[in-house]
Amino acid sequence: MKKRVLFIGAHPDDIEIWAGGTIFKMKESGQFEIVHIVLTDGAASLTGTREERKREQDFALEILKPDFHEYLGFPDTSLAFKNDLPIILANIVRKYRPHLIFTHNPLDKHPDHSAIGSAIQKALFLASTKSETLEGEPHLCNNLIFFVSDPLQIPKHLYFVDISEYVAKKEELIKVFKTQLAVLLPMLQVNYLYGELLGLRAAEAFEIVKLVDGVF
Repeated sequence: MKKRVLFIGAHPDDIEIWAGGTIFKMKESGQFEIVHIVLTDGAASLTGTREERKREQDFALEILKPDFHEYLGFPDTSLAFKNDLPIILANIVRKYRPHLIFTHNPLDKHPDHSAIGSAIQKALFLASTKSETLEGEPHLCNNLIFFVSDPLQIPKHLYFVDISEYVAKKEELIKVFKTQLAVLLPMLQVNYLYGELLGLRAAEAFEIVKLVDGVF
């Protein structure tokens, strides 16, 4: 039976730049189902309209091919002001019932990212209860991993995924986000830096928050 993995990103391109190679690797193994959730429209970016960012995300999905995808379309930069964000995330967890979740770190400097990172652990607790304010049935997820968005801030529990066989495909994926390339291409180079440090072609880095049942 395939293990379901939930990726939650604040904006179009967040999941792809920090975990695109890992998703390709998981998909090729045939052992995982991928759920891809984007919460905001990305329209606060200095480059790219709401429509352009949505179109780029759609192109990326054609390459990434997740098993499930939702684009919630909240206004960019609004998540820090959403008091119901833990409930929104808890409902997503109960809907998809993941074995493992990848998402943003609460210490991320972007307020949308940090809002998700701060809300997700509350959401996981809520999702496991019999709360009548939530949709669906209770679900307990014991495995949580954060993206590492800043290579200068190394977490204590750092975990690398070898994406050497998938980095060319990841580069193709990232290049569909044409309005964001000035930001994304330098981030992509960090994958090669991680790889060089590890004796690999390329790697993605993550912070293990809680991993009761190993998945890789």
